[in-house]
Amino acid sequence: MSTHFNPTYRFLWVLFLCCLSAPALAQDATPANDDVLRTNIELVQTDISVFDKNGKFVDSLKPEQFLLSVDGRKRPLSLISRVTSGSSVEAEQLRAARGGPTLSNTPGSKPPTPVASHGRVIFFFVDDVHLSLDGLTRGRKALLQFVNNQMRHDDQVAIVSTTGQIGFLQQLTDNRVVLRAAIDRLDYKRRPDDYVGRTKISEHTASQVQDAHNGTLFAYLMDSVKVEYGMGLGALRGDHGNDSAGQARRLLQNRIRSIGQQNRADTTATLKALRFLLQSSTSLPGRKLIFFLSDGFVVDPRGSNALEVLKQLSAIAARSGAVIYSMDTRGTNIDSRVDASRNEFADMSSRQTGMALGEAFAPREPLSLLAEDTGGRAIFNSNSIEDTVAQAVKETSEYYVLAWRPETEEERKGKARIDVSIEGRPDLRLRLRRQYFAGATTTTTDKIATATRSAPEVQLLVALGSTYPRRDLPTSLSVGYLKNSQSEFTLQASMQIERAAFNLAALDGQKAEVDVIGAAIDDRGFIYSFKQVLTVTPAAGEVDATSVVWGQQLKVQPGLYQVRVAVRERQTGRSGSAIQWIEIPQPDQHRLSMSSLFLGERAGEVESEKSRGPKPIRVDVDHRFERKSVLRFQTYVYNPAHVPGGPDVWIDAQIMRGTEKVLVLAPSKIPPDVSKDRALLPYWTEISLNELPSGHYTLQVSATDRITNHHTSQTIRFSVE
Repeated sequence: MSTHFNPTYRFLWVLFLCCLSAPALAQDATPANDDVLRTNIELVQTDISVFDKNGKFVDSLKPEQFLLSVDGRKRPLSLISRVTSGSSVEAEQLRAARGGPTLSNTPGSKPPTPVASHGRVIFFFVDDVHLSLDGLTRGRKALLQFVNNQMRHDDQVAIVSTTGQIGFLQQLTDNRVVLRAAIDRLDYKRRPDDYVGRTKISEHTASQVQDAHNGTLFAYLMDSVKVEYGMGLGALRGDHGNDSAGQARRLLQNRIRSIGQQNRADTTATLKALRFLLQSSTSLPGRKLIFFLSDGFVVDPRGSNALEVLKQLSAIAARSGAVIYSMDTRGTNIDSRVDASRNEFADMSSRQTGMALGEAFAPREPLSLLAEDTGGRAIFNSNSIEDTVAQAVKETSEYYVLAWRPETEEERKGKARIDVSIEGRPDLRLRLRRQYFAGATTTTTDKIATATRSAPEVQLLVALGSTYPRRDLPTSLSVGYLKNSQSEFTLQASMQIERAAFNLAALDGQKAEVDVIGAAIDDRGFIYSFKQVLTVTPAAGEVDATSVVWGQQLKVQPGLYQVRVAVRERQTGRSGSAIQWIEIPQPDQHRLSMSSLFLGERAGEVESEKSRGPKPIRVDVDHRFERKSVLRFQTYVYNPAHVPGGPDVWIDAQIMRGTEKVLVLAPSKIPPDVSKDRALLPYWTEISLNELPSGHYTLQVSATDRITNHHTSQTIRFSVE
């Protein structure tokens, strides 16, 4: 039964989900040393990219060409594998390189349903507390360019910010509508020095005085303040012994202290949010690409532990398999010269020159460290973020994984210094992370989950709120919406578990029972939930590969929803989850519109027009079809114009592979007598897939009311295997 949470439960649910899935709002998730449990493994590993002089990945290297040294001593490699990021075998290759059990050598294990690809995992970390307004504008433009033109159909992308201003939209998704909404939420959040006078003090300047005790720079600022306020105009430069100079000193010291405190707070927030992002992505398979967009920030080991934190982040990135490409969004627009129009204190000595250089280069140091330590690149002096993103995605799409057996405790802890070279190829350029994967860690969150195994309800809630889908019990989810004549929307959730995931033979004729919980959440705090118990009974003669499919309907309001479902098998305690987004539009009773597209699969030939009809179809949840099957799709068109003779609505449908049209159906008129409800027209048809090669496709369906000349359309993705 579906229920709409009352305000108290809604608050608890939102709090629960945010605590589990909102990186920027979470507390520091780094466990203390005694909260980290290490697993003794046989192999340690690192990943490396190899490029020729033209920047092209070199994929023809042989294992014997790779030379590894650990702390200056040559060591033999146990495994070398070339990996394609986002491929279906990437996770298996990495598991083998880490010395862990693979699907083929784990006793009694059943492999999950094979998929063509899990897609690339790409994060855009927007450091909004360190972004100027111009930098934010360039960043938003680049993000839209990627989402609209560069993102692949199977990419999993998230846009995350330091302040968390994006809210619950900062989660991995392949839904472009969600990503555009997240980009639209990015707003100016930097808190610059609000001093309106002429003596400008940046974070770098304040750090040089406060942390580096730069007396020459302090003297320069004192001269500027005295000139600005008319203090001690007759005093020589550097002579600060009079009363007016004392006033200038106090004013200057207070400003420097305030700027330094704000800089440290912003830097701490940035690194904490990045830490949570890296830690939360550790459970995801394969390599993760993180774009770090920032104007840069100042770190000084004399005033904070930021450099040590950066090293810790590099170690976490190695465990997560994350590569960071940092970008100075200032581009080439860095100008620290004196602006004479503001009548700033003009000092043409080396003091002014040194400060200008520091303003340009000091904020880049942490960006360089993060990129170089994780095997990525720091991008400076580039005004085209869009081109940089495209190049970075291309560079990280393929890589080599190297694994070896550790010999010392320091090596097992990941503290040894490693170096890799290619024998006989000094012309090649290697990009190697400075940290390497040296064993799995179990964090406090994992320990809490372990401690609650005796509480099935809590375990189910944890699966529902998990940051990323759980695959112990592989679960698929497909959602769509319908509208009735009163403009009320129904969200239809279809769920699926492959029957092969259940060991029905071991139950000796008993039923497999699965607890199901689901929720549809929008960004206004509305939550619609449901609970079910799914019973899977062995059936005589039933094919083992037949999927278990069930559904749920929820009455919802218009909005952008994230739909979550979690399942837990009672006999084994295995759990699974799935997440999907859907946008339900605002109703318009006077304009043509269309419901979602619902896909089904049927064996055999395409039915004749006479035998077809608006009959129920078994929804194919994972949208994967066999080439020898027939795809049946169904939709509803709303608000057609009515004239004598009935409505005149035509359907056009085509199948796209990327940007190429591979199949176009002839235009078809919806019969005017198919529905008793004048506000909607059902439409259905079938498409034979036997002429389509294996791959990913998009079905585009559009409806045209030839009376009003209004148009509406829907798209849905599917794959042919």
